[in-house]
Amino acid sequence: MNFTNITSLINLEEFEKIKEFILKNGDKRTYRNYDNNNPHYKFTNCNVFMGADIGQRNINNDPKISDFNQVTITNLDSDIIYYELIVIRKGDLKAEKAWIKKGMKEEQVYLVDIYDKGLKLMKNNLPIYLKQIKKESAFYTN
Repeated sequence: MNFTNITSLINLEEFEKIKEFILKNGDKRTYRNYDNNNPHYKFTNCNVFMGADIGQRNINNDPKISDFNQVTITNLDSDIIYYELIVIRKGDLKAEKAWIKKGMKEEQVYLVDIYDKGLKLMKNNLPIYLKQIKKESAFYTN
């Protein structure tokens, strides 16, 4: 599985703001067989789902049990449907949080190519989604 550092596109603070926005303003939807009741928000150009940082040990994605270090941006009308982002917070490597791949470093955000679509193309397309997500989440929190 390939991944690339995208902290220059979305830093830790921005990741956390988006996470908090979704938890406060979103709903819960299941989008995969791995877990249930994922925090979700429908933005103008995509859907965003979050996954718990302890994986199936928090199968219902309860924020009281664990945090969220996985964000999946989906657009069913696009050639690339899934963009998976992973945040590695300080202490996550030692705690062996879910979704972390060998070679990832703490206090960084990564794009993971889970379906082998090509990281370069994904990284080129991702800013379109991030721009809209940041714009809407900032607008609705002000």
